[in-house]
Amino acid sequence: MNTRKLALISLMIIMIAAVAFPTLAAEKTVTVTLTETDVNSAYRVSNPARRTITDVYVDLQPEQVVITATFTAPRTNPIPVSVTMTPSITNGRVYWTVNSATADGKAASGDLLTQINTSISSSWRNYMKGKTSGKVTSITVTDDTLSWTKVTTK
Repeated sequence: MNTRKLALISLMIIMIAAVAFPTLAAEKTVTVTLTETDVNSAYRVSNPARRTITDVYVDLQPEQVVITATFTAPRTNPIPVSVTMTPSITNGRVYWTVNSATADGKAASGDLLTQINTSISSSWRNYMKGKTSGKVTSITVTDDTLSWTKVTTK
């Protein structure tokens, strides 16, 4: 009887510990690195979702990403567009901020940049939801690579 009680108490302690200390689960750190060539070869870069966007090119630069493309609407001349973005991490998630944008050489206003950043923030969050697990701990952009490190629990 004493052995049975001891086994039951031990089992309860183990169950409580498993619930109370989920951080004791094994963690795994993963770093993913893409080159500029990898990014520009990606399907969505080489085949934009909208037919009005062509000639997309992603230029990785230290601490920022510059994306250029051509926008062609019906009955208009092609318009070269450019966006400069920087990544940041908040609560284990990557957020991209548009620092500047131009269309046909004309810079976007501060108000327009605010609207763009509000829109892409929620779009990016919704796009990434369910596609990745874990928390991003760092992101680095160099002249030729984009790398991020995340921690996941096994």
